[in-house]
Amino acid sequence: MTTSIDPTTPSLRPTAPIRRIGTAVALLALAITVMATWLQSAPAVAKPAPKTPPAAAKNATTTDPVEAEDTPKEPKAKKAPKAAKGKQAISGKLNLNTATVEQLTLLPGVGPSKAERVIAFRKKNGEFKRVADLRKVKGFGYKTIKKLEPYLDIKGTTTLASK
Repeated sequence: MTTSIDPTTPSLRPTAPIRRIGTAVALLALAITVMATWLQSAPAVAKPAPKTPPAAAKNATTTDPVEAEDTPKEPKAKKAPKAAKGKQAISGKLNLNTATVEQLTLLPGVGPSKAERVIAFRKKNGEFKRVADLRKVKGFGYKTIKKLEPYLDIKGTTTLASK
């Protein structure tokens, strides 16, 4: 048994133009809502966080606030520049083309494994043409090269020594 559809019965699906109009109205309502929300919002203003004076923080135990403000500030002691972890301060230049593992390990941030990589790279590829060629060695990136640059050279004798 088959059911037939009566052509005189109206369809429940809206026609294409009515669907397009409905979509356009929905999009228009969304745009109006977004714009109304945007126009009603207050402009964003970045305000700096209030700073608490260091004298007030140090003298928190003082009961008189005027006394806390009048106390002179103590100057901070300047620290001496630190050498790298476990390393001493160094001076001089290191020739990358003649340096030994021991000499390379004097550099800040260069341990025995990095020094071995430099030696192996030098044996495989020949002498360094410029200091920047050290970037081709694994473990030596841009920042490391910039940190080591004052101590590196590609010609001359190695004069690098601990202070």
